[in-house]
Amino acid sequence: MVFHQILDPGLGCASYLIGCPDSGELMVVDPLESVGVNEYLLRAADLGVQVTHVVETHLHADHVSAGRELAAASGARYMLHQDAAVKFAFSPLCDGDEIAIGKHRVQVLHTPGHTDESISLLVFDGGRSLAQPWMVLSGDSLFVGDVARPDLAVHALSEEDLQHRLDLLRQSVERLAAYPEFVELYPGHYGVSTCGGAGMSAKASSTIGFERRFNEALRTQAGRDFAEFVRTGLKPLPARYQDIKRHNMGLA
Repeated sequence: MVFHQILDPGLGCASYLIGCPDSGELMVVDPLESVGVNEYLLRAADLGVQVTHVVETHLHADHVSAGRELAAASGARYMLHQDAAVKFAFSPLCDGDEIAIGKHRVQVLHTPGHTDESISLLVFDGGRSLAQPWMVLSGDSLFVGDVARPDLAVHALSEEDLQHRLDLLRQSVERLAAYPEFVELYPGHYGVSTCGGAGMSAKASSTIGFERRFNEALRTQAGRDFAEFVRTGLKPLPARYQDIKRHNMGLA
């Protein structure tokens, strides 16, 4: 399996490459404009594979996505959860869908809370074990040391809507935390990112077992305690986040 994590330390954002050299296929997850379409295409060429799938874990509010541009340049399928409220065509994903990348398998988990369309990706390595997942790309749900924030929306959220998102987020991270402890965790953000709270680690990967034991958000699973933990740990809002989100939705 080809697996690469591509980091932007200035933004605290991560994107991922998952590929199969035997079939020549490559999935790019959450491509960043700051990295650039040409960089993703060059990396694919260096690996001897072709970008065939571009997947967004959600509609981002802290950075401009390169997803549509990369899909157009490579001829890849551009994929979002079916609930994504956008003004352009895409291939819809649902909870439980499976994407084959050669002999490997990527399962879609709907993990809302940060946004309605947020997903995580459970990755199975066909060369090792298709019975147990090797890793999960958790997007904007479960981070190293923290969880996602629920308040980044194009329009202001009511208290009722915010509480609903907090309830969904708690259910989503509990779902991820239920996977075996050996499953590796690769989030969409780390370090300086404003998409999580004060507990977010500068480390860009972990395991489900380590987070289950040491992530404070997973130790405060009662609804009121969880909501209070998330609310009190929020960082300042990302700059121009509503404009960025509108752009990524195709509204600007």
